[in-house]
Amino acid sequence: MKKQQLLFLFIYLLFSATANSQAVYAQDKVDLVLKNAAAKLNSLGTVSYKYRRESIYKDDNYQGVYNAVVFFNFNNPGNNNKFLFQSDDDKYFACYNGSQYFSLDKKNKTIAIQQKPGEDVFESLSPLYNSLVSLRAIFPLLIKNDAIKKVLTDTVINNKSFYRLRFELLDHFLGNLGSVENFTANYTGNRTKPYEIIFSKRSFLPYQYITRFKDRKDDLIAASFTDIDIDPEAPAELSWFYSTYTNEYEAPKPKKPLVSLTTELANWVLPAYDPKKTDSVSLNQYKGKIVMLDFWIKTCGPCLASFPRLNELQQKFGKDKFQLLSINTQDPKEDIAFFYKKHKPVFKMLFGGEGLVEKYGISFYPTVIILDRSGKIIYSGDFDRSQVEKTIQQNL
Repeated sequence: MKKQQLLFLFIYLLFSATANSQAVYAQDKVDLVLKNAAAKLNSLGTVSYKYRRESIYKDDNYQGVYNAVVFFNFNNPGNNNKFLFQSDDDKYFACYNGSQYFSLDKKNKTIAIQQKPGEDVFESLSPLYNSLVSLRAIFPLLIKNDAIKKVLTDTVINNKSFYRLRFELLDHFLGNLGSVENFTANYTGNRTKPYEIIFSKRSFLPYQYITRFKDRKDDLIAASFTDIDIDPEAPAELSWFYSTYTNEYEAPKPKKPLVSLTTELANWVLPAYDPKKTDSVSLNQYKGKIVMLDFWIKTCGPCLASFPRLNELQQKFGKDKFQLLSINTQDPKEDIAFFYKKHKPVFKMLFGGEGLVEKYGISFYPTVIILDRSGKIIYSGDFDRSQVEKTIQQNL
């Protein structure tokens, strides 16, 4: 309840800022303010702040909150990634020291280490997603590109004055670190991407960086930066090296590989969602049919996007010789009910499949396993629709 209250408070503040927006500034003023904001961020040698990112996807019944304390050191000209950082949240401590990235899993007491991580690693890190690193890249882009229409107004939040910058990208979007990216060919959403940056009128430091969606008015991703310290105390020198933590943390155990072809799966029984009755199914009851197991979780975008295609598969091959079973391995029954109502599946939608994750070696989503009539695996991997259809068709 407290988490929901904080979320609603944030939304109230966000929209109260919108409501208090004032007159639009002239373009020469916009350019001057952007240059001042860019100069301020580029002048930072070290900085620390509290980072909060809230993701709201109403259509997918998802509201997520991530909180961390972050420290950046930009005084590192020899480093190709142009910064060092440490972040600390309730689950992980993460550090990049210029040559190694490591993270400490506080619950499992494990340490993961990557030598010379590439750009793709940094793009995936939660504390860097829509961070000050992103804004350091975005402000120069906005200054140089006159084709991007920029609207600057005043706004008031908690009785404090801020600038509110709004702009849109057409046929492009901003990556997690501020790079300009192209939409993939199969992207079906609106290709106009709205953004907002709210920053201090006095210090030019950012307060919020908001990503909106043109075709989903209630959805947003909002990063907030509070308690910004531009002259913070540096972390202890030894905290930058993974060897400091090896007495308390150990390397994680190797992941179990995904179950291999020809393996015959043992029987199990799982609850099946049905709004009208309590139901369950066993794997063995489908012997004699081709069975496709689709493992998913609600925080997996490709999983949610695949539901219409799963319906198409079940309808294409019918139920006499083929049965598709979607198995959720993480989320509560209430979430399954939401997606059942939204997608109206013609296949069985199971839940409570947590125990199958370790047993089958599932480490990514969606994971697909296809069984032949005798119950042996004939396909295991991701949801490659063409390969999945080919496998089903060849074994009917």
